[in-house]
Amino acid sequence: MTLTLPFSLSAGSNELADEERLLLESCMSLKKASEEVSANSCVYYIQGFLAGSLTTKSDYVLRETSGVFFDRAYQTRVGKRTSKEQPIQLCLSRDDNVEHLAERLVGHLSYPIESMQLLHTQIFDALEAESSCS
Repeated sequence: MTLTLPFSLSAGSNELADEERLLLESCMSLKKASEEVSANSCVYYIQGFLAGSLTTKSDYVLRETSGVFFDRAYQTRVGKRTSKEQPIQLCLSRDDNVEHLAERLVGHLSYPIESMQLLHTQIFDALEAESSCS
């Protein structure tokens, strides 16, 4: 199974909500591995993150263009709102379930994790390391 994950990290407030702070603390506690990994709220978050990523489909697909004029006209009107950067393709085994994958991804986290944006980036980096198609 091939999975394509497009994502963008939006800039948010520098103030962490209580829920976000608790989640990041939960992820940081995994460094010590003092509690059962599978029962950690950080692992549950990663499982939900994966479940959402695995079930969503892209709503927007850019059509292939037919000529230089069309490409240039499109770029001058749209500008940099679209990216030529290709999404990362991941290959997951049919036997791989979200729970086990989430627990493996935890092993790739780097500490400290100080923001939700950093956590999301690390989850995607871990996914690429664990499930790259190459």
